[in-house]
Amino acid sequence: MSALAIAQVNLTRLLRDRTSLFFIFLLPVVLIIVLGIVYGGRTAPRLGIVAIDAGQLGSDLVADLRAGEMQLEIKEFADRAALADAVEQGTIEMGIVIPAGYDGTLRGGGTADIAIVSQPTGLLALQQGVAAAIARQSAQVKAARLAEQQGGSFDAALAGAREAQRTLPGVEVAVVDVGERIFPEGIGMFSLGAQSQLVLFMFLTSMTAATQLILTRQLGVSKRMFSTPTSAAMIIAGETLGRFAVAMVQGVFIVLVSALLFGVSWGDPIGATLLVVSFALVGTGVAMLIGSFANNVDQAGTFGVFAGMLLGFLGGAMIPIEVFGEPLRSIAHFTPHAWAIDGFRSLVFDGAGPVELAPILAVLLAFALVPLAIAVLRLRRTLAG
Repeated sequence: MSALAIAQVNLTRLLRDRTSLFFIFLLPVVLIIVLGIVYGGRTAPRLGIVAIDAGQLGSDLVADLRAGEMQLEIKEFADRAALADAVEQGTIEMGIVIPAGYDGTLRGGGTADIAIVSQPTGLLALQQGVAAAIARQSAQVKAARLAEQQGGSFDAALAGAREAQRTLPGVEVAVVDVGERIFPEGIGMFSLGAQSQLVLFMFLTSMTAATQLILTRQLGVSKRMFSTPTSAAMIIAGETLGRFAVAMVQGVFIVLVSALLFGVSWGDPIGATLLVVSFALVGTGVAMLIGSFANNVDQAGTFGVFAGMLLGFLGGAMIPIEVFGEPLRSIAHFTPHAWAIDGFRSLVFDGAGPVELAPILAVLLAFALVPLAIAVLRLRRTLAG
């Protein structure tokens, strides 16, 4: 019970710090979103459309764009100025303006100009796709006009032209993947970010918690506890549980928030739990090691953050490890971060379970127990002295 009480005090102390709350709860979510946008990509290009009083042919063109193979995300605007603002601000990639009277102009044999609004570096594939849709309707209208000139009905000829376009054979393009994909097909846009930020912040938060161990020593709290019937083993167990609780709060929060808000899958629940617990032990062991050897809070904080950021970078927690080449990928596996990320990749992308994770869990436990054992010996000497 004494160990649990010490752990509770450590956890409460950290959660009362507003700066710690920012790093534990807010910053990881922001970075998950950012990495999801950068590496996950959008599900569809965004196209803005102005089609006021464009008539049936204008509506048909919009419908063709909606139903096309590009799977566009289409947003309609009231006027060209609002559309141009959206393109300039980057809320849409491109926009088109279908002029008023578009239907009547085409049926009357005239020419209608469709304006395309885009950044100079706009998506080329989107521009080509929109141009192709306009060209398809242009061909249909030309065929209908010709039929009308021969005494036929414009609407009937237009319907026939559309059916002919749909049934006539075209050019087939086959896309073949050569080599292995960097990222598995069909992964959620936030999966990579959630996995990497879980590993990065569990470790960084543990490093922050190491400073609390320094404060306990500097304020003489450990000595006073040791003067009571509380044994050195109980004090060390309580401090260890405190570090472990802090890491677990961080890990559980990221897992739950990413799953509930962003639909991130973490694979087998038992395997994911074992992996989170194992990495929490890694953070605990390193935090105890730093806390047992550092002379003051500033030293522990500076070294802890530096170590956390360096290991996070080398271990693929800041940049996806899949983009690493050799020898960086081999170097990465000298860090616990790379092993933890490999474990989460196996869970989510390969459908691994606890059995398949066993080698990774063993490596993580080794990363945890070695520094923890050294820290325990150091703290026992400190308390005894």
